[in-house]
Amino acid sequence: MATLKDIAAATGISVSTISRVLNQDESISVTSQTQQKILEAAQALGYVPVRSRKSEGDRALKMGIAQMFESEQVMQDPYYLYMKNALEQVCFSRGVETTPLFRDQQGNFAMQGEGGLDGIFAIGSFTWQEIRSFQKLSRHVVFVDSSPDDEQFFSAVPNFHLGVRQALNHLLDAGHVKIGFIGSHFTLQETHDLKLDARLYYFRNSLQDKGLYRPEWALDCEMTSPSAYQVLSRAIKEWDQPPTALFISSDAMVQGVLRALDEAGWAIPEQISLIAFNDTPLSQNATPPLSSVRVLQHELAVAAMTAMELSRSGAQYPFKTVVPCVFVDRRSVAKAKK
Repeated sequence: MATLKDIAAATGISVSTISRVLNQDESISVTSQTQQKILEAAQALGYVPVRSRKSEGDRALKMGIAQMFESEQVMQDPYYLYMKNALEQVCFSRGVETTPLFRDQQGNFAMQGEGGLDGIFAIGSFTWQEIRSFQKLSRHVVFVDSSPDDEQFFSAVPNFHLGVRQALNHLLDAGHVKIGFIGSHFTLQETHDLKLDARLYYFRNSLQDKGLYRPEWALDCEMTSPSAYQVLSRAIKEWDQPPTALFISSDAMVQGVLRALDEAGWAIPEQISLIAFNDTPLSQNATPPLSSVRVLQHELAVAAMTAMELSRSGAQYPFKTVVPCVFVDRRSVAKAKK
């Protein structure tokens, strides 16, 4: 049976780092590429954590992991890569094997290799055609970051309402009453149907209740850096009275937002305050680092695993687990000038 030293020899990574990653030590800071390298080596070598080792003859469960985005899109928005890594770590720590699922030429999800699946984790939103292809592979499907049908499927989702409220409360407490939004107004949610984005919905409703919502400050763009740059650059030139703070609904847009503000000569946070959503390295390592609403991906993965265990145990009714968000203050918000 493979050991931590075997994984270290194969990857060139220290035994202590490997041990902390495989034991889900959240205090360690390593890149997603390092995490993936460790997990892939551990799986290839057949390493099984001590607490998850089974008696000889017991078969490990095998879970498929499907992602909404293709690899090119994941590179633009690494949130889903980190979510996949979190799921793989939770599965690995419990002795559960994972295998990626791929779309075939007909747009259905399929797996490579032989054998069946004991369950599927589906990250993101999917069409009903794709969902039916999951059900052909396994009757145990748990959705992560979406909930296509609360009556049919278990799911684990972040608390968008709480996250937006945390961001707005921080801005309001700093005296900001001119607050803008940038992100996709209508996103592909649940079954790939266009719906009002949850973050915009809660942002708009919260500010409308206070008489502070201004539609000209709610910018609609794709959740990409180039789109954010183009839309914000144009808005800066058109605004007669700009907002003093901006809520960025996805880290994927951060670099585009920062570029547009830099070209306009707007200093952060002296001239405009910023808060991002997701709290991936795109906001953590930005210049300056941005305050952000953190989606608790490890906790989402644990909730998804619990849901899978309940589904496999024959639970009569599915349920949705809503995981809270956490506000991380990196001081990209200044007191509003009077």
